[in-house]
Amino acid sequence: MEQKWRPPPLGMFKVNVDGATSGDGNPSSIGVIIRDNRDETITALCMSLNGQYPSLENKVIALEKGVLLAKEMELQQIMLETDALIVVQSLLAGDKEGDLGHLLEGISDTLNSFSSWQIKHLKRNCNRVAHELAQLAKCTSTKQVCKGVSPPTVQHLIQLEKA
Repeated sequence: MEQKWRPPPLGMFKVNVDGATSGDGNPSSIGVIIRDNRDETITALCMSLNGQYPSLENKVIALEKGVLLAKEMELQQIMLETDALIVVQSLLAGDKEGDLGHLLEGISDTLNSFSSWQIKHLKRNCNRVAHELAQLAKCTSTKQVCKGVSPPTVQHLIQLEKA
């Protein structure tokens, strides 16, 4: 059975995140999209970072930016989704050790400000919009935030998900 992206339940907002790295010395980048139960885009972010990060660290940074963006939008109930299983496991386990411990601890602290939150691992094909936003930022080396509308470069993917 093919897994596909699904809207969150009523009252919740789904925050999909992804990171992109390159081996050519260019900066890493992230993509975030937040949607409601009607599959409407609340906000989207594609952002080039100020350096090149390992893949796992980049995905944790993407998660951090997604959580901070949801907080900035004053959302109360969020469902986080990423294709980085180890990040999901580390956050749920309360892992604060290692190179990423400080980032995970900051994310965890911020999540405590929401009335409810969940985090879920999903396959990359269910996280295509966040992936493409990260790729866009990697190619353009820019930061773009769209509130209330999907960036034109991913609108076709969002339509495909609705099919």
